Amino acid sequence: MDCTQAPTQRTNDQGRSLFFRSFGLLFLFFFLFTHPFSQSPRQAWAEEPSPAPQDVDGDLVPDLDEMAPSFLSWGPNTSGPMFTGTAEVEPVGSFFYEPYWFDYLTPGLGMSSLAMTQRLSIGLIKNWEFDISVPFIANQAGAPTTPGATVNAFGIGDSIVWFKNQLTSDADPYHFFARPALTVEYQFTLPTGHFLNLNPQLYGEDQTGDGTFDEGIYLIMRKHFKPFMLYLEAGDIIENPTQVGTGYTFNNGIQTTSSPQTVVDGNLLWFSGAFEHVLSDKWGAGYVLEFFGESQTGQSLLFGAANAPAWSFLWVDPGIELTWPDTERVSVTWGLAMGFPVYQSNYPTTYTPMGTITVYYNGPFGYRGE
Repeated sequence: MDCTQAPTQRTNDQGRSLFFRSFGLLFLFFFLFTHPFSQSPRQAWAEEPSPAPQDVDGDLVPDLDEMAPSFLSWGPNTSGPMFTGTAEVEPVGSFFYEPYWFDYLTPGLGMSSLAMTQRLSIGLIKNWEFDISVPFIANQAGAPTTPGATVNAFGIGDSIVWFKNQLTSDADPYHFFARPALTVEYQFTLPTGHFLNLNPQLYGEDQTGDGTFDEGIYLIMRKHFKPFMLYLEAGDIIENPTQVGTGYTFNNGIQTTSSPQTVVDGNLLWFSGAFEHVLSDKWGAGYVLEFFGESQTGQSLLFGAANAPAWSFLWVDPGIELTWPDTERVSVTWGLAMGFPVYQSNYPTTYTPMGTITVYYNGPFGYRGE
């Protein structure tokens, strides 16, 4: 043996011995830490965590059963009527985005007003829904409103926020005389449209709002009786007084102010209803026959006699509808309709082509309970 290597070999042997001893102590410490020698049954029971809610696969999930809406055994997702609301609210975790357009054509005045509204609806908690709509408005006028030249204006209109509280659900979607779905809607209008400092060279076409804060309450009903649905809605809107300038156009679209003044509008009554026939559940295809009207009185419920003109009208607007695509999570409904005047008092004769596209995201409870 080469004596020059002896010290090195001895050092290596000592290193290996120290390594194995250290590893053994570390292993013993780990074993004792993770496997105590004794533990009383009471202590073990106290430290055992209580079971959490689990789904069928054993995954931990929150308990959502209490937020589930009433189940509809029949009620396909369709576009539905244009003006009349839907009594069933969006389920918790579901929402939809709806861009729609209404082109109000008044040939007698040579005017058109294209409202391109963006709506978002969200299921908040059980039986409650939050909605907001913001319109973008393109106005155009020619003769006889203007002296031959065509004028155009574009701007944002008055925004609306509302809450829907569903009171009852459809008890039997196959029988007409069963209990319908009923909802109360609380609506608030914000004067985000342009109504002050109007440009006289635009003949009032740059006015895109009426300048009032409004509060409204509506009662909405829907009844399924396969393959049909019946909708009804009635509401009352209180329009708060507002200060306006010269050239302001009142809500009837005819009279204007000749000088600055405080405008007091009368109560605005809303009434509408629709009959829907679903021809195909799979495609959400069918047709809708709807009526819609408004009437502004000469008296305000809260602010006394109105100085704004009273007016009223009644329209009918038949339409067609389709749903595509329609998946478990996302579905899109399409609707087209045409509004025709039936009656008007101190209100211009108006024809209204209209369309809507609604994109639904269905949360854990699907489309309104399905």
